[in-house]
Amino acid sequence: MGKIIVFGSHKGGVGKSTILVSILAYLLKTGKKCAVLECDDQQSIKDWVSERQEVGITPEVSYFECYTDIAERAQKLATKFDYVLLDTPGKKSAEFRKALICADVLLSFIEPGAQIEINTLSRMVEDVKTAQASLNPTMKPWIVLNRCVTDPRDKEAGELRKMLNDDPDWLPVPRQRIYSRKAYKAAYNAGQGVHEFNDKGGNKARGEIEILLNELEII
Repeated sequence: MGKIIVFGSHKGGVGKSTILVSILAYLLKTGKKCAVLECDDQQSIKDWVSERQEVGITPEVSYFECYTDIAERAQKLATKFDYVLLDTPGKKSAEFRKALICADVLLSFIEPGAQIEINTLSRMVEDVKTAQASLNPTMKPWIVLNRCVTDPRDKEAGELRKMLNDDPDWLPVPRQRIYSRKAYKAAYNAGQGVHEFNDKGGNKARGEIEILLNELEII
């Protein structure tokens, strides 16, 4: 069985789709068979795949959509692919809760200093812990710090990570964080991931993706 990775949040605009496509592109680059299951009616991933197809970028992405029987569809795909990546709505939704039933890994993203995102965390964590307690006890959920300030003097990311990791009522936060870099958005807009985008400035972004996936034992 392949690994099912759910990308989800109770708040839109946190960058989950942008990071999803760069993780997907890296996994494809390593020779893994990957599928994307779109569960968000905003269809950000569909737009990215369309751009990729128009430009003729390879490898092609195995793209599927499902908004109802999400867990069943994802588990069927996991019998054929090494990784199945699910993009769920950036809001409290039935699609997010259904995806939690089958998730091997949940990646949720938050920007340090964005209070409105922090305020939605407790409701998202409640959904995750409910799923763990009743339906999916083996799921490994993570809160990934995204769009972090690159200034080494900035302390917001470190303080937020410590606050969340010190309190078991929250979800764990990995050491590796994703910084605010132009490469992520530029690659997404070009139908690529940072490992495919020909930009020397993207080297740090590529390293962040690889280190994160290793730390979370996704690869």
